Amino acid sequence: MRAAARLGRWLGPWTPEDAVPHRVHRRAVPVPPRAPGERPFEAWVYRPLDRPPTGALLVVPGLHYLGPADPRLDRFCRVLADAGILVLCPFLPDFSTMRVEPTLGPDAERAFDALLGLPELPRRRRPGVFSISFGCYPAIQLAARREEVGQLMLFGGYADFRDTLRFCVGGDGERAHDPLNMCVVFLNLLEHLEVKDPGALTEAWLEYVRRTWGRPHMKAPEAHAPLARALAARLPDRDLFLETTGVEGDAPALLESLLPPAAERIARLETLRFAPEVRCPAVVAHGRDDDVIPWEHAERLAGALPNARRYVTGMYAHTGQSGLRELLPQARDEARAMLGILGAMAGAAHQP
Repeated sequence: MRAAARLGRWLGPWTPEDAVPHRVHRRAVPVPPRAPGERPFEAWVYRPLDRPPTGALLVVPGLHYLGPADPRLDRFCRVLADAGILVLCPFLPDFSTMRVEPTLGPDAERAFDALLGLPELPRRRRPGVFSISFGCYPAIQLAARREEVGQLMLFGGYADFRDTLRFCVGGDGERAHDPLNMCVVFLNLLEHLEVKDPGALTEAWLEYVRRTWGRPHMKAPEAHAPLARALAARLPDRDLFLETTGVEGDAPALLESLLPPAAERIARLETLRFAPEVRCPAVVAHGRDDDVIPWEHAERLAGALPNARRYVTGMYAHTGQSGLRELLPQARDEARAMLGILGAMAGAAHQP
């Protein structure tokens, strides 16, 4: 309860999103390969400065090139550590290059082993696994494979990869979707596109992401379209770049033409393949206003996990939190959801 209360202090709508707890120590640790061909990578470890940690969490980041260096994720990990939780958050190589790949599962498992090897790991506690967005794919695999996982918590995860790709590119006709994610969908289907210069196109996509993500005003066409045209100006694949950023052409139709040849790849990235094998308790939470992955995916994930609770809230969207004014019309339901989510986060780190 003490951990949940401290989480509520920092993650509630009454605290500015740029406020950060300072009684936290962060250090980098290596995550070495276990087998030939595996890539070494780094992880950041967070712990409270003023007392020994009482619980532990592996935080699996979402699909973002910065990984734990994203200021929003770094703040979240610091908030967890301030609540007395030992946190390890890895720089997953695939996510660093904006790819969703089958190797994410083994890499997350290596990160979990690194957490188990930390000298500060509390005794007689099974670490939890907390995933964000597309991090649900490796997190569910990890929980299905390792009995040491005390609890799995998924925030904003997907239950259907194909449906998620469609929503990211064209929405669903009823609610807003983030247009800045389109190019990442096509980056992940690059091998099925007819491209003149894959390297130049990929770098242009990544530069577009670096200059638009985390800037809400860039979602407006008048903000991102000039940037897309400037980046496309000297590209051999100029027209394709503009189509895959939604500035010109018909991106939804292009996606539909790629889904049949990409069917095998998409099938490998489905989360529901692994969900029935998860035996630890699970919590599925999702933001009602998520503009990247529809909140209905939470229902499917919770239904597929054998032992799961579900929370849908208006308090947290895909990349931020709402203010008190927006939450007042549903204050009672939102308060109940917030208490459930904060309690689940604290509980995930303190499983016996």
